[in-house]
Amino acid sequence: MWLGRFKFWNVGIKNLDSKRVFYIILITIGGVIFFCNLGGRDLWDPDETRYAVIAREMREGGNWILPHLNGKIYSEKPSLFFWIVNLSVFFLGEDTEFSNRFPSALAGLLTFILTLIFGSKLFNDRVGSIAALILGTSVLFPQVSRWMVLDSLFVFLFLFSLLFFYQGYEDKNQRLKNFMMAGFCTGLGVLIKGPVAFLSILIFLIVTFFHKEKEKFWNRDLLYSFIFSLIIILTWLFPACWLGGGDFTRRILFEQSVGRLVGTGKHIHPESFFFYFIRFPLGFLPWTVFLPSLFIWIWKERKWHEKGFLFLIVWFCTIFLFFTLSKGKKDTYILPLYPAVAIMVGSLWNSAIPSSNKERGMTISLIILTFIPLILFGIIGSGVLKKLYPEAWAYHRLLIFISVYLSLGGIGCLFFFLKGKKWVSFFILTLIWTFLHLHISYSLPPKLNPRRSMREFSKKVVQKMDPQDELKTCFFQPLGLLYYTKKNFIEEIETKERFLEVFQFPRRVFFVIQRRDLDRLLEKIDLKVHPIEEVKIGHWDLLLISNR
Repeated sequence: MWLGRFKFWNVGIKNLDSKRVFYIILITIGGVIFFCNLGGRDLWDPDETRYAVIAREMREGGNWILPHLNGKIYSEKPSLFFWIVNLSVFFLGEDTEFSNRFPSALAGLLTFILTLIFGSKLFNDRVGSIAALILGTSVLFPQVSRWMVLDSLFVFLFLFSLLFFYQGYEDKNQRLKNFMMAGFCTGLGVLIKGPVAFLSILIFLIVTFFHKEKEKFWNRDLLYSFIFSLIIILTWLFPACWLGGGDFTRRILFEQSVGRLVGTGKHIHPESFFFYFIRFPLGFLPWTVFLPSLFIWIWKERKWHEKGFLFLIVWFCTIFLFFTLSKGKKDTYILPLYPAVAIMVGSLWNSAIPSSNKERGMTISLIILTFIPLILFGIIGSGVLKKLYPEAWAYHRLLIFISVYLSLGGIGCLFFFLKGKKWVSFFILTLIWTFLHLHISYSLPPKLNPRRSMREFSKKVVQKMDPQDELKTCFFQPLGLLYYTKKNFIEEIETKERFLEVFQFPRRVFFVIQRRDLDRLLEKIDLKVHPIEEVKIGHWDLLLISNR
């Protein structure tokens, strides 16, 4: 096959032109995963539409320091993400789903490339290439990178800061320059998602403690790097707190950082201690099946004594333990550890590819990988899925198709692995999961948009309204409605008294309300209300009503 021309999987690439061509092919694969049909899905509530509205209000209102949401100061996130989104909209020329998601997808692709570079620096080119493909075909990371959320950009900046710290740690002559660049990336990471960006410093402090080389990291250059990161942060934070006042300062400094860790802030997403023990293996599929083999290999070969492996283990454990011990938990919080585990699994495959031995652990892993889709097929075929998850039953044909080709791909991987053609086995595995991501990107949006998107409902609302009419929401705020109606402001009615007051306006007013809230309201007041439109979006049963 064509990969054999590069002699990459057996002895490494020697020819510079072949190496360049191979990397172009590799990056093209990453581009396909992260960008194909990126704008084919509508923006969904709550996160995507919230961030799109904030970016639009910043762009149209001209307040570039303080983000606003529906006319009110938004104090949950700094402004950097919204600046980058608006830069994307400016260069692409239009406020679309693609332009809003472009920064996240680009950051995902750059993280893919940085993983390749990091793996090459720690081990060799083949490990870096394998690690990049592992990261790009895992379940969670590429899908999150195709959403309009902050996490992909944060992971990119976090990985960049680790790379610069590592280069400065290894090269004393270039230490100050690399540490300053690391401080720059850390400061930007804080402006994306908060003080967790400083975990990169903690990782290296632990590593140098084990190596007994603390002076190579804990030195004046690190102090300069830390000060530089603070300058980057304060460049935005000081004027934002000055303009936002005490309430904004308290929320951005304490509720959104310390509050999420100790469980006192808003929207902290509380979960059990074992949350990541379950969710990480799911998010890292299909490569999760190789983790037992990885642990056994590390233990038998005493890999933790190697500098590169110790660094990766500390990196993984620091992120995992930090977020496990914090009160607020989401799948995306631990994404910064994905490149580390991808490089470690890449090292495992790198050791297996040139070997003629039939590694028992990896063989068992491939057998498990073959049977997981078959189990899914059995669950669907037996009707268990319909009983346990009735909503998922609408996609049972799609799930059957996916389970069949994943199982066939697993059989192909196992066959070539047992035949000793392990690079072919790895290539088939990456190919089949790349196809899965493309399949999801193209097949799911038409099925899910009617169930998750506010676009069509918003169109119907706008069509019913005349220019002088008003639109209100009652007892909740669907931000997709705000985004797709292109309204600058939609009042959220929060009390029965305000509802009655607005309902009696002489001009026509439209209300979007959940059915359950309208039923409760009509129990307390005597009104005759006839729904104009009715739709179910996500867990909302929405009604459009009017006072005229």
